[in-house]
Amino acid sequence: MTGYFALVIFFIAATVVGVALLVINRLIAPKIPDPMEGYTYECGVPLYDKTSHLSLEQKYYLLGLLLVLFDLEAAFVLPWAAIFKAIAQINAGFIFIEMFIFLFILILGYVYAWKKGALQWQ
Repeated sequence: MTGYFALVIFFIAATVVGVALLVINRLIAPKIPDPMEGYTYECGVPLYDKTSHLSLEQKYYLLGLLLVLFDLEAAFVLPWAAIFKAIAQINAGFIFIEMFIFLFILILGYVYAWKKGALQWQ
């Protein structure tokens, strides 16, 4: 019961801090909106001419998603490889097959992106 009590106290404290920060922000925030508030910006530089707004091509979004996909792969595979010897004593075959299923799904995503031409920069 003490573990759950600490968890309840944590959630209450987090809620109180969150509400307090929202109230403080409401009290000290400027009341007059900035005239440039609705403008889009790229890399922190505001666009002063709304006609110059261009949309990015789809290949940039696909490349970004692929980057996130394979960064997450590295984030899962590297720690798994570092502790494999320690956890292999439990059930080495299951753990090894589980990682190969994970890698197989990622390789399927890579092959799909390759077939769709998402990796070509033309």
